Amino acid sequence: MRKSKYARYELDQSPFYCLKSKAKLAKLLRVSQIKLKLLTNTEHLYVESDIFDPERGKSRRFEKPRQDLKCVQTRIEELLKRIKVPNYIHAPAKGRSYISNAKAHVNSTEVRSLDIEKYFPSTPARRIDWFFRKQMKCSSDVANILAKLSTFKDHLPTGSPSSPILSYFAHIDMWKAINEIVDLANCTLTVYIDDVTISGDRVPGELIWQVKKQFNRYGLRSNKKKEKHYIGKKSYEVTGIIATKEGELKIPNRQHLKMYRCRKLLKLGIRYEKGKDMLKRLRGLKAQMQQIRKVNNSSIET
Repeated sequence: MRKSKYARYELDQSPFYCLKSKAKLAKLLRVSQIKLKLLTNTEHLYVESDIFDPERGKSRRFEKPRQDLKCVQTRIEELLKRIKVPNYIHAPAKGRSYISNAKAHVNSTEVRSLDIEKYFPSTPARRIDWFFRKQMKCSSDVANILAKLSTFKDHLPTGSPSSPILSYFAHIDMWKAINEIVDLANCTLTVYIDDVTISGDRVPGELIWQVKKQFNRYGLRSNKKKEKHYIGKKSYEVTGIIATKEGELKIPNRQHLKMYRCRKLLKLGIRYEKGKDMLKRLRGLKAQMQQIRKVNNSSIET
């Protein structure tokens, strides 16, 4: 029987585990040893730019790796994503999404959301090195090479394909500690990269303080402006999805407004290129609605 490329295994079954040879590392990453050395010692491997984010209303620094480095980072991502992750991790994780993240909190009386400020820039190269040395049991030189391949200016770059999965593994001990704290309080935890949600019949302020204390211990901090707190509400927003106490998921009203505007502009006959963009956006919004409808129907059947 052919083995699925999406097969999951424990961390100690990863090909990175106990990797001591640079030659084997190069083979695993599908590059030559010479190329591997060049990628860890060459400057100007990234293009930096500021991209305006309409959702946030401000620009974000984007650090895009050169194509040959990006291919290696994609390979690292591919291998790390095969490792089983805890149920509370919804991104980056195969088979889970922002929708499954929201679904975990339906029927809750109280919901609190935290956002880790500048998560990737706040994750230093030493934590990547620590993960490969201490958790993966790699040799120091192999761990150092993997840290150099995965970071830029001593942190996880925002435009790298391997940054999302490494942001979890770099703080794997922190997330384990946080989950234990939340579990002891009989609450539910989900993590969607830098978006942390905790729900239950009651989510005390002391619990949130304990979680933030863990953030601070690892050099991270919560963005107070993005914190959300719902108590006794009929519905609440989790990772861009509306969850209800009745157990149903919905898209926010702003998404319906976006669909209305897209349809209106398409009817007006806007320019060809912009029309293609609007059609693509409309299809994306419709696909989102279909996904939510599918999740709601499966919950009813269950």
